[in-house]
Amino acid sequence: MDRLIRTKKKIIAAGIIGNVIEYYDFALIGFLAVMMGKLFFPSTDPVLSLLGSFGAFAAGMIMRPVGALVFGHIGDRVGRRFALLSSLMMMALPTFLIGFLPTYAQIGIMAPILLVVLRMIQGLSVGGEYASSIVYLVEQSSPNRQNLYGSFVSVGAKIGMALGSGLCGALLWYFGEDVMGDWGWRIPFWASIIIAAAGLYLRRNLSDDYHPSEDKTVPIIAILRHHRAEFWQFLTIASSIWIFYYTVFIYLPVWLEGSAHLSKAEAGQINTLSILTGVIFIPLMAMVADKIGSFRVMRTAALALALSIYPLMVGMSIGGYWVALAGTLVLVILLCAFQAPIFASTVMALQYHGYRSSFTAVILGSAAGIVGGITPALMTSLEKLSGDPYAPASLIAATSLLGWIVLRRVPA
Repeated sequence: MDRLIRTKKKIIAAGIIGNVIEYYDFALIGFLAVMMGKLFFPSTDPVLSLLGSFGAFAAGMIMRPVGALVFGHIGDRVGRRFALLSSLMMMALPTFLIGFLPTYAQIGIMAPILLVVLRMIQGLSVGGEYASSIVYLVEQSSPNRQNLYGSFVSVGAKIGMALGSGLCGALLWYFGEDVMGDWGWRIPFWASIIIAAAGLYLRRNLSDDYHPSEDKTVPIIAILRHHRAEFWQFLTIASSIWIFYYTVFIYLPVWLEGSAHLSKAEAGQINTLSILTGVIFIPLMAMVADKIGSFRVMRTAALALALSIYPLMVGMSIGGYWVALAGTLVLVILLCAFQAPIFASTVMALQYHGYRSSFTAVILGSAAGIVGGITPALMTSLEKLSGDPYAPASLIAATSLLGWIVLRRVPA
């Protein structure tokens, strides 16, 4: 029994470590967006600098579907282990190298170009890493624990975000904004190499009992030919989830500074606490989903979010630090309920193992990459063009309602 427990722990740790690295980097981009905007996309209008920073973020995210196609195919045709190892190595190096990039003041237009190129390489590898780890964990799970095991990917993401946000907050407190804006912002990117080394160690002897099928049909073609309804249903649901996800963890800290008038340190504290809350509630909501059903949990969360997002953001903007914190934590708990069951549900939507990696990779890669990737820039643009600080809330309400409608049509 002890050996079985150790084996399961090793499977979980190996499965989630890539997502720790991935979302550690996302937390850095979110926390340092304003600083990096000034360094790589200087402008007399701070909003334009911020849009440039979020644009570099979006460029990497848009590459995720390409990586999903490539590594999803590798996972189905070569094996889950090879996809996990190769995507991890491709993801770690660009994060580390960003810490060495010269700024716009040093080399001009080549600075943002190099940043975008590194972000695109990251996005390519992330598209494979994310889905490969989800499929691996769900297929290695115990009976009636698929949601719990699938949710560990998001736990890894939250741990990575907590590490990134926490380290940036600690460095900001220690050095101050001037030093952080000068050279201190590089330290968190350099520190990523430690997590990468841990990932390679955990995955060096990764077990994999998946055997590729003899079927020579390209998986994505077979999916679009025979599973078109499931593809569009799950893509719509996942997209509504990741619009909300990147609003909460990437855009909201910036919104709290501008519209709720909190300091950078206060917004960073709220962001770190919200991530830690996610670490707790993602597996809790997954266990609830394993007990009462994935789609029931997601439907409830989607409808509650559609009805509550606007009043919550209004209260957060006028209530000061503690109200902003409370409102953010409510949003995180709703996000956990909405997101926790999507991982295993997507993998288990297809009974045939030979298409699962591609199906999961393309759906979650497109939702998180294309839709989620443009979300921070979209939210910033909506607020600027409309002059309404609550415009993002309206978009979240609409997409959550759409997700609820589709969820009602998916067979349980």
